[in-house]
Amino acid sequence: MPNFAEVMKRVLTSLLLCCAAFPLCAQKFVHEEYLDYYFDNGEFDAGSEKYMESETLHSVLLLPQIGLSYKQSRITEHRIMAGVSVRRDMGSGEGLKDSFKELSIYYQVAHKLGGRRVFRAAAGVLPRYLLDGYYSRAVWSDAVSFYDSNLEGALLQYSAKDFDAELGCDWMGKKGGAVRERFQIYSSGKWDANKWLSAGWGLSFYHYATSALAHNVIDNHLFNPWLKADFACFAGFFQELSLQAGLMAGYQRSRDIDPDPVMPLGSEIIFRARKWNVCIQNSIYAGDDLYHYYDSPAPEGGIYASNLYLGEPTYRGFYDMAELLWTPRISKRLSLQLGAAFHFDGVGYQGCQQVVRLRTSF
Repeated sequence: MPNFAEVMKRVLTSLLLCCAAFPLCAQKFVHEEYLDYYFDNGEFDAGSEKYMESETLHSVLLLPQIGLSYKQSRITEHRIMAGVSVRRDMGSGEGLKDSFKELSIYYQVAHKLGGRRVFRAAAGVLPRYLLDGYYSRAVWSDAVSFYDSNLEGALLQYSAKDFDAELGCDWMGKKGGAVRERFQIYSSGKWDANKWLSAGWGLSFYHYATSALAHNVIDNHLFNPWLKADFACFAGFFQELSLQAGLMAGYQRSRDIDPDPVMPLGSEIIFRARKWNVCIQNSIYAGDDLYHYYDSPAPEGGIYASNLYLGEPTYRGFYDMAELLWTPRISKRLSLQLGAAFHFDGVGYQGCQQVVRLRTSF
């Protein structure tokens, strides 16, 4: 594997070659740096590790990006960006070259449509932090969102005064050997009806296809429309006092296991009360098992588990997670979260987590 200096030399050479495509007077060198520190200590012995194993995730991620910006007009700007994902798993003993995970290479355009309306599009290997929408933990777990730091495909985004929406595709596997061909189409949106009421959706269309070793195809789709009311504007003491309720509608089909599709239904309710940047949050899922094939044997060995289901492995029936969070306002470019989460299901107490998350960009 090339060392970091060699990688950056190749990236810079490629960017300089791109200069010929745009007038020099309109070009501008741009850079972005994103750092994410993630500590998650899960202790689930109390529930015999029924849903998750006890383990500690402790890593730091750096995503430096460099590129060229070309302002076509007052309302349209183009970018060509490239960078590298640098991640260190604490205590892993990995060498320097093992810390460089993958390249990000993408094109991005932003076009102002008038008023507060803006359309953005990007294509290539995109850093995940470009996403703006809300997605339930049933779509992506916190660990997946951290460790899978890039999305390979395209992303469309639209924002206006009271409405935001995005649609993207992540091509996650190219067929060959033991690697399955697979992709995920995702979407989210939010409409603010007024100061206290909003509605939106989250969507995941996940196609888990074949490889040279596995000839079965599984679809795993989830639609999550939701409604949220924030009563903080009526009770001035709180920064947020909200209740969010959403439907979880799944469609899953494994051609080799069931002749008919499985369509689980459930609901997720999230309550938040925040004051002095201290938040009490309670998330409840009630309904069918959203992970119908989680424990099914996979032809390539083992079970499907997190290869097929990218969310938190707790959406199996009734589940309640109570969180105590502190998110101090440090600066616009720096966010810090310290929290503790306590897990319960229909049987009883399952365990707890302690989480520290620090993110910054400039």
